[in-house]
Amino acid sequence: MSTTTTSTTAASMQPRSSFARVPAAFRLHFQVKSFLIHVPLMVFFAAWAIALGIGFWLDRVRAEGPWTAEDPFYAGASQAVVWCLAFMAAYAASHNFPFSMALSFSRRVFLIGTYLAFAAVSAAYGVLFVLAALLERVTDGYGMHVYTFDLPFLTESSGIAGAGVLAAALCLMVMLVGFGVVILNLRMGLVWTWTVLLGLAVLVAVAVMLITSNDGWPAVGRWFSEQTSLTLALWTLPVSLVVGGGTYLMIRRATPA
Repeated sequence: MSTTTTSTTAASMQPRSSFARVPAAFRLHFQVKSFLIHVPLMVFFAAWAIALGIGFWLDRVRAEGPWTAEDPFYAGASQAVVWCLAFMAAYAASHNFPFSMALSFSRRVFLIGTYLAFAAVSAAYGVLFVLAALLERVTDGYGMHVYTFDLPFLTESSGIAGAGVLAAALCLMVMLVGFGVVILNLRMGLVWTWTVLLGLAVLVAVAVMLITSNDGWPAVGRWFSEQTSLTLALWTLPVSLVVGGGTYLMIRRATPA
């Protein structure tokens, strides 16, 4: 009896792996369901409904007559939820990060749980994108050739499933960027954050100027035309890895607000 009690006590006193709290860090982002569930879903369906309403209205009033299979209506409202989730990811850095420190999560555990939460939300958005695109395809744009998700430049190259993969990859990349910008602010302060952002803007402007001065836009257009949804999704991975790795380096010394 004493041997059993001693062994049980010794086992309970063994230190737990720090990664044992990763599931709790993952669940932390879903404790308030409006954060990564209700609000993004509201934006998803509201943007979809607004795009459909505009398409149906134009179908009735435009001089050329109703939309046809040769002249359909395409809307870009499917991206609205991506930018919403970027804001929510920034919110996770500004609000959930300090809360996680109060709960004695290590920064590494919190970051792993955060990345897993972002990956789950991005995958869910990819699935919703696929289902919505399938609905538009089987109904011929709800009988009026109005499309918000089944867009040719997304679905023709790799199919609807490939477009869903691209949607999920873009969502993950944008969420990591939104999260990383706030961590950058917590680590380096407002002035240095804007210095970095303005520096990136200058680099983009210089790249645009070089492409324009060297008549490079046709080559850029050809490169994009040669890509598929799957290859574009692969191109988001280096950005996600760089941003995710940089955020890990910064959060180790970031001061929660």
